[in-house]
Amino acid sequence: MQYDVDIVAVPARPVVSLRSRGPLARIGASMRRLRELVEEAGLETAGPMMARFYGDAAPGQDADLDVAIPVVPRADGSVPDAVGEARGEWLPLHHVLEAVHRGPHDQMDDAWAAVREACGALGYAPAGPVTEVYEVTRNDGVPPERYVTRVQLPYAR
Repeated sequence: MQYDVDIVAVPARPVVSLRSRGPLARIGASMRRLRELVEEAGLETAGPMMARFYGDAAPGQDADLDVAIPVVPRADGSVPDAVGEARGEWLPLHHVLEAVHRGPHDQMDDAWAAVREACGALGYAPAGPVTEVYEVTRNDGVPPERYVTRVQLPYAR
């Protein structure tokens, strides 16, 4: 599949993240656990769930990743350092190379390849984990063919 790759500014925002290492099949359980922790802490979500991959996420191999969700900061502008076994953090403003994938999550290899190829073609270097932002998912009551995922690669010049 062909992908257009755009340069996108991602605004600074607070998130709560839960890090794990294991089979990709467990990512759904990690997302459910993160939602529970955020709800138990009384935090309000402020955007779609995402996963950040530290290294390649090859089928059949363990993946090093975290799942994260943007949250509304507390009245003083902070986010808790710890939310159960998850942690709060502020993601700084950064720029990414982005490809938008429409379809099932297990068919995103070409989107990953597109952002990596664009990075090299522009003479940039990856500057962080590949991030998948899950804009439309099964939680929206749609079949996998209608999922929308933003595949983002932070870069440095």
